[in-house]
Amino acid sequence: MTKKIMGMGNAVLDILANAEDSDLEKNKLIKGTMALVDQKESDSLLNEINFVKKDAGGSVANSLAAISHFGGNAFFCGKVKDDDLGNEFVSSMENVGTKFLCKKSTDGLPTARCIVMVTPDGERTMQTFLGASTTLSSQDIDYSFFEDLDYILIEGYLWSSPTAREAIQKSIDFAKKNKIKIVFSLSDAGLVNMFRTDFEEFITDNVDILIGNENEFKELNKSSTNKFDLDNIDKIVEVGVVTMGEKGAIILNNQQKIAIEAEKVDKVIDSTGAGDMFAAGFLFELLNGKSLETSGKFGCKVASKIVTQYGARPPKDFLNNIK
Repeated sequence: MTKKIMGMGNAVLDILANAEDSDLEKNKLIKGTMALVDQKESDSLLNEINFVKKDAGGSVANSLAAISHFGGNAFFCGKVKDDDLGNEFVSSMENVGTKFLCKKSTDGLPTARCIVMVTPDGERTMQTFLGASTTLSSQDIDYSFFEDLDYILIEGYLWSSPTAREAIQKSIDFAKKNKIKIVFSLSDAGLVNMFRTDFEEFITDNVDILIGNENEFKELNKSSTNKFDLDNIDKIVEVGVVTMGEKGAIILNNQQKIAIEAEKVDKVIDSTGAGDMFAAGFLFELLNGKSLETSGKFGCKVASKIVTQYGARPPKDFLNNIK
């Protein structure tokens, strides 16, 4: 039987734009980070930037779309409104084979969007209006989602919504009853800083596989206990995965550190989605029973390909060429 993975995350339309450092300064954006804004600020930036590309996005949604591209059995739980962007988002997920599970809202906030400012150095800086994605709630979670499921992937970005946290807790309860592996993505260093205490408790009590980049892990470890440093993390979770860009990745398991070399890249066009694609490659191989080392290598390979083009959602044939 093919193993299944369900992801929970923000359902966001990604809008890619070329930018200069001066554009970031003008809009009070810090390079390489994600800023949450209201609809008015989002509308203002939309009116002044030049679009390169639009794609359905969101961290976990990107990972699941790639897993589906590779032939995996993926499901997504997130909230969109029944509007043009929401319908486009659902269609884009289902067109690649990822089943969309949650019902669309018929009133309230519009579907979320993320403006990704790509500077000449390939770094991406995100301004995000979360819109309808913040309205994900426990009422959207049905026990049937968890039948014959093997993994659940949850993104830290959801923590900014109180109702989404309730949805996560309900999902965790169902996952534990069904002995489903729980994977958590730290998502953003600023977010870890904001919710460090919550994350520490959540990870310690629930998470089997923890994924994040160097900066995110550094933020997580800024507590008095230091229990989340690289010498201790695999005492708390079964597997810890630290991505390090051009330096590759480290996988921590049973007091062993598995170093994974990064694939060489001639030119970085846009680093958007590199972490999402690493997670996709890594989890896809785990779903197929591969070792942590093999899974990590494929994760790095997929990440190295995505940075050579704009956006976090490459075309299907692009991903197929990786295999």
